[in-house]
Amino acid sequence: MKRNIRTKYYFILLISILFPISNFASPAKADLDEDVLKEIRDHYDSGQKANKFDRDLGVPKSPKARFFSIQPGGSYDFISDLDISGRGKSAAMTTESQQPNFFFDIRSKDLKINEAFGVQLLFHSARKEFDKQSTSNSTSNSSSSSDSSSSSSGSSSSGESNKNTATADLGTNVKVDYNYIIPTFYWGNPEVDGFRMGVGFGLADIKMRGNIDFRDPGETIGKMYGAMGDRDTFLNTLSFIQLSSGLVDLRRGDPIFNYLLLNLSQGNNLELMGAYLASQGTHFSTDLLSLLVYTNLQDKYNALELLALTALTRTGINAKDKQVFAYMIYVETPKFGFVKARLSWHGPLFKDSGYTIHMSTLELALMVPIDF
Repeated sequence: MKRNIRTKYYFILLISILFPISNFASPAKADLDEDVLKEIRDHYDSGQKANKFDRDLGVPKSPKARFFSIQPGGSYDFISDLDISGRGKSAAMTTESQQPNFFFDIRSKDLKINEAFGVQLLFHSARKEFDKQSTSNSTSNSSSSSDSSSSSSGSSSSGESNKNTATADLGTNVKVDYNYIIPTFYWGNPEVDGFRMGVGFGLADIKMRGNIDFRDPGETIGKMYGAMGDRDTFLNTLSFIQLSSGLVDLRRGDPIFNYLLLNLSQGNNLELMGAYLASQGTHFSTDLLSLLVYTNLQDKYNALELLALTALTRTGINAKDKQVFAYMIYVETPKFGFVKARLSWHGPLFKDSGYTIHMSTLELALMVPIDF
């Protein structure tokens, strides 16, 4: 009993001794100035993604989109190719002169994984025009040589085949309208230095119209044979060859082109086809074969009809594909004023009607981000 009472006294004595010491060791609290508190909060706020050292070094903090960002801009193509192959045929097209293109992007806000990595959804809409077609010519050279000497004699022969690719103006032209929806995985913190690298795979809607030259001997013979017959037979032959190519989509393609093609021999539809193609920027073909085939038709057809005929000597493309595979790899720079730059490699890759179609573009783009 006495031990318990003694213990309580010791405990009370210890508390009475330590409490004044703790009060003496702790500095008296004083209210801080509001400006000082605000500076502390701005400097150490955990909601800011840039760290303390970046802010101390004076690295500017870039604003970011709270919901999404609209980014209109223009691009310059370093490389832009369209390859179509299948059914034993192939054609490769490029652009005659690199001209600026306009595009429209919508980007979601960043979905961060950590400070340096994240995911973003990209919508990209633009148009490309291909007006130069590449043709391949194969040549074979063989040579033999013999050598003899006092100690031995022999002979050797070697053969080699060289394939030369020349870019020629065949009067072909293809316009491609495309829309991408691509989730991209990016690396970089734009709030610190503004640079970003990304790669993404997604879906695209593609609309193609124009014509290409497969250099198919069978089609050439069919067109030349049709030219020897009467007008209706000739035009029906052209319609049949175009439809059998598989690149004219009667369901989702251009309805005006499809109607005129299906009724090419009726009334003045051939002239209307020439007028419609002229309004789309189609030019007379400068291909020698086309000129030879239609040289003797000048008295039977007017200028617009001849324009339609020279265009239809090629394989027409009038197709629309939805939700095909598309990819994009890019590097972005910080803002320079209100403009941002992007170097990207992108394109769709898909199959349609037995053809493999690949459009690839290496471009430098300048865009104006508008954040919301």
